[in-house]
Amino acid sequence: MTGAETPTDSVVKPLVGISSCLLGENVRYNGEIKLNSVLKDELGEIVSFVSVCPEVESGMSVPREPMDLFVVNGNTRMVTLESGRDMTQLVATWAVEKLNRLSELNLCGFILKARSPSCAVNSAKVHSELQLRTDGAGLFASALRKRFPYLPVEEEEGLKTAAQRERFIQRVFNLYNSLRR
Repeated sequence: MTGAETPTDSVVKPLVGISSCLLGENVRYNGEIKLNSVLKDELGEIVSFVSVCPEVESGMSVPREPMDLFVVNGNTRMVTLESGRDMTQLVATWAVEKLNRLSELNLCGFILKARSPSCAVNSAKVHSELQLRTDGAGLFASALRKRFPYLPVEEEEGLKTAAQRERFIQRVFNLYNSLRR
């Protein structure tokens, strides 16, 4: 179930937040399934996942209009591409509430979906007022990193190799062990 604060496995393992789509949940804007079986199966053996989807949990449907980030008067806004509807406040309000709930769990890491306007750590499309496109952080990823600056956070694309996953897991377990003392 998307958004449950109950981990998917025993609490003896470190808790790691993960974008719901990476676990194969039907939450993507276009209804596609984006299961990352390496993360789900390999990392799922050593951590317990807490599934999060900012867009669905904030009330958006599946399917839904695609969105990008736009800088308007110096502020980053999440806007639908077809109707131009600004979804920023909806996601921002949800993010504050969600992060408050997640703060009670002692999360030890987070894996987020690349290129998502809500979840990307550094690969979301951001359109500036000058019509230039850059890459940046999604709304939820920004709020997460601001609230938990010590938390190991990666996009799934930064965990493609065994060495990358090993470095991430080492950081997760370092935090896990420090929280258990």
